[in-house]
Amino acid sequence: MGIRILLLLALLVGLMYLAAWLGKASPAQRSQALGRIVIYGIAAALLILVLTGRIHWLFALAGAAAPWIQRGMMAMRAWNTFKAFRGPSAGRQSSVGTAWLAMTLDHDSGDIDGEILAGAFQGSMLSALSVEQLIELLDECRANDPQSVRLVEAYLDRYHGTDWRGEDDAASDAPAGEAGGPMSQDEALSILGLEPGADAREVQAAHRRLMQKLHPDRGGSAYFASLVNKARDLLMNKSGEGR
Repeated sequence: MGIRILLLLALLVGLMYLAAWLGKASPAQRSQALGRIVIYGIAAALLILVLTGRIHWLFALAGAAAPWIQRGMMAMRAWNTFKAFRGPSAGRQSSVGTAWLAMTLDHDSGDIDGEILAGAFQGSMLSALSVEQLIELLDECRANDPQSVRLVEAYLDRYHGTDWRGEDDAASDAPAGEAGGPMSQDEALSILGLEPGADAREVQAAHRRLMQKLHPDRGGSAYFASLVNKARDLLMNKSGEGR
C-alpha cells in the first residue's frame, strides 16, 4: 500500500514538473515532448503487461480490433474514391490572384469573375464593367501589372468574343493561350480549388471537372485552361505521379 502511495506521489510531482515545463516550452518543443511521452507511455504499458503476465490481454484486444480496423480502412478508401469522383461541393471556387485582380471560377455554374484590386476601377467586379471599361482596365494592366493582362484578355475573349481586339491586340492572341511564369504549389491548389494534402486522384478529378467548364472547345478560355493544366502538372509532379 505504501509503495503505491509513493508511486502516485512521484507521478503527481512528475506531472506538475512536466506541466510547468510545457508552459515555458516553444510549440515545437511541446510537440516533440508530447510525441516522446506517447512513445514512452506505450513502452511502459507494454512492460507492465509483460511483468504482470497480462500481455495476452493485448493480443486478445488486437485480435478483436483487427476486423474493425480493416473495415475502417475499407470505408476510408471508399470515401476517398467517392470524394474524388463526386461533383464539386456547393460553393467551391477556384481562384487566381495578381496584384490587380482576384479572379474566381464557380465550380457549380462555371462562371468566371474577378474583383479589381487597383486602378481606376478598384473595388469593381469584372462582370460590372462594359467592354469599353474592360479595355480601359486592360490598358491600365499593360502599363502597371503585365501579369494581369492575360487574365483580362481571357475574360474578354470568354464573355465578349474576339471582336474587341484591334489590330494591335490581334497579335497578342496567340501567346494568350499559354500560362507563363512560375507557379507555386499553393497557387496550383487554389486554381484547382483543392485543400493542402490533396492526393493524385483528387487532383485528376478536379482537373477533369474544370476542363469541362474551361476547355476552348466548350466555349471556355485557352488561357484559363492552360492555368488548370499547369496546376495539374505541378501537383502531379509533387506527388510523384505522371499524367
